[in-house]
Amino acid sequence: MAIVTKAQPVPDFSGVWQRNFPGASSLVPDPPMTSWAQERFDLAKPLHGPRTASATQSNAAEMQCLPMGFPGTYYRPRPFEIIQLPNRVVMLFEINNFWRIVYMDGRDFPEVPLHTWNGYSIGHYEEDTLVIETRNILGWESENQQRWLDRLGHPFSDQVRIIERIRRVDAESIVNEVSIHDPIAYENVLTGTLNFRKRDFELAEFVCQELMLSELPEMRPE
Repeated sequence: MAIVTKAQPVPDFSGVWQRNFPGASSLVPDPPMTSWAQERFDLAKPLHGPRTASATQSNAAEMQCLPMGFPGTYYRPRPFEIIQLPNRVVMLFEINNFWRIVYMDGRDFPEVPLHTWNGYSIGHYEEDTLVIETRNILGWESENQQRWLDRLGHPFSDQVRIIERIRRVDAESIVNEVSIHDPIAYENVLTGTLNFRKRDFELAEFVCQELMLSELPEMRPE
């Protein structure tokens, strides 16, 4: 593994990025689910795809103003910004105004894991690629506390391990090769590619609760 040292140039991923793939798609079409995952997938009421539910009936995390985790968050249409620092990479997401820290200082994962909405991320550079491993993500909890890999309802457990390999394709685009390891939910390792384009604007404020309290009844969950 060729990890970038201080003497080597660090690839530049700084800037504002936005998805360049269908928001209603899945990282892996029809992933081979275990019985555990299939049972929970059948309970999902997504806002997108062939099993679309109305906004008032959906149990998608986004309709409860809750984080979707990764890679699900990437499917939201709003942009995110990457800021590279010497000992960490920070991702600022317009969705819910939340941030993600990728530790780049050589640390290991905590011996006593604390599961959180977006998990614990550790990264390093391999030549022109930013490699991120994320563990300790809160998984599927209940019918009304859903967390999915995408916007179609594919669940994940709290044992999921996600590896991302982000590299620059050209001045205007990056690609993220994602591997999902979750033997509780899927029979095989899931792999897929997400593409993002660079955007020439700043992130805006996004307050999910304001949307939920709006005068539009179709936007309020039951």
